[in-house]
Amino acid sequence: MNSFQQAIGAWTDVIGSEAVITDRETTQMAQTATFATVQQVPAIIRPADRFQVQKCMNIARQFKQAVYVVSKGKNWGLGSRVPAKDRSILMELDRLNRIIDYDEKLGYLTVEPGVTFRQASDFLRAKGSSLFLSVIGGHPESSLVGNALERGDGVGPFGERISHACAMEVVLPNGECIHTGFDRFSGTKVSKLTRWGVGPCLDGLFSQSNLGIVTRMTFWLMAKPNHYQSYLLTAKDLGGLRDLSDALRELQAQGVIRSNCLAIWNSHKMIASEQQYPWRLTSGRTPLPLGYLKKIKSPWGNSEWIGVGGLYSASKQHAKADRRIVKTKLRGKVDRLIFFNESKSRFLKWAQRPLKRITGVDVEEVVRNLYSESIFLGYPTSRSTKSTYWRKKTALPKKMDPDRDRCGVIWLCPVVPFQGDHITRAIEIVIQTASEYTFEPHVAFISPSERAVYMFPSIVYDREVQGEDEKAIACHDKMFRAMLTEGYFPYRLGIQSTELIPPARDDFDTLVAQFKNVMDPDNILSPGRYVFNGNSHHEGTQVPFKIVNAPYGS
Repeated sequence: MNSFQQAIGAWTDVIGSEAVITDRETTQMAQTATFATVQQVPAIIRPADRFQVQKCMNIARQFKQAVYVVSKGKNWGLGSRVPAKDRSILMELDRLNRIIDYDEKLGYLTVEPGVTFRQASDFLRAKGSSLFLSVIGGHPESSLVGNALERGDGVGPFGERISHACAMEVVLPNGECIHTGFDRFSGTKVSKLTRWGVGPCLDGLFSQSNLGIVTRMTFWLMAKPNHYQSYLLTAKDLGGLRDLSDALRELQAQGVIRSNCLAIWNSHKMIASEQQYPWRLTSGRTPLPLGYLKKIKSPWGNSEWIGVGGLYSASKQHAKADRRIVKTKLRGKVDRLIFFNESKSRFLKWAQRPLKRITGVDVEEVVRNLYSESIFLGYPTSRSTKSTYWRKKTALPKKMDPDRDRCGVIWLCPVVPFQGDHITRAIEIVIQTASEYTFEPHVAFISPSERAVYMFPSIVYDREVQGEDEKAIACHDKMFRAMLTEGYFPYRLGIQSTELIPPARDDFDTLVAQFKNVMDPDNILSPGRYVFNGNSHHEGTQVPFKIVNAPYGS
């Protein structure tokens, strides 16, 4: 009996045969992402609690079996559930799906990694909570913990989730368990209220790292504003977006627009979230020219850039003042600026039938998406998942699964200075490169601060079309390198892009390698994830092995 078989037997004894999966059909599905991969998954293990996670890691270490950890595995466009290294055992944490603690007055929610955005949102509404959780633009069944540890971008004032979280429970590669911050002390009443604790803060070691498996995490919640209003704005072209971006940065610096409360899409991205490619309109030709977008009915009109945002105010007077400031600042810089509040929402609901006859637009759906069930108020949505089916010629399924349906999606995640010239330069790279490889330039960005934007261009295609996988990866690599040349480095990486990152100019890689060598000397946990080149700036000094980070996909 070899070491793999021995490990399978040991895991079966610990977590049960139903939680140890080796059948070919299931493991093959785990090997499937939204782009071409070659890594094989020999088995899947699904522990049910932290103690089983500890036992599973002890077994992995005993039999020298590499384990790659995901929470829900919906990291579409960045690798899904596929391990970074071949023959890694996949550990899925979806059975750890309990909401552990909740405090309405102090505003926090403690969850395990299998808890989804939809589950948390439904929980808060069932409680009649006056709080909400900032959500992602991705699928509602994605993991809170997994997305936060990947430092994924969210929507809403607490959208940078990793900065609004604390009290991690972490299983180390050797099977030991630690708690971060004040959570390591018995009897503490403040562990879920502050990140820092006393002494070194360890939380950051476990985001985008393979130094531990987070099995519990506390998230801070946002109070619903007394007065909420959303807005829609449009810019005609890239030149208009440049001027608009500078004005929006100033509004955010003044605090009128809060962090992560503004998102902008180009028309290709927006239309893809509403419908599939218009094959009849184009007679089967690709890519879709910008002019064709004007022929497609859309509530967003014919502008090339569409922005949506939310304003959070303490009173009606405050809300009116915020609206006036935004209108004044953006005058002459937008094609349209439309605000939605309670009174306008009621009117549009009353007038929805005649408006639909006149415009062909489902006004009720627009109002629901932009106001009453806005993502900026913590309502998760699957709209962006629809865009992964953009180039598919089959109908959109009721239950979307881009991996199963062989949708082609590859993401990039560059950080760009919040200045119009930089934003337009990054977009030009996307447009030029996508055009070269005959893909549509799908572009969106969000503003986590008044200093930078997180941009997420995507390459969307159909994996069933021969040669598209290879072409998409080539497009991704060229676009990625062009962004690096301009100084726009990524804020998160997929398994397809880690080796494109240049080596550190200092001893950062060496230090992380030393951490890894102490905590996981056999490189058992998530090998190959976030692989850096590892050359030190000191001549002749080499990192002893490649750095491997980030056990979680979202």
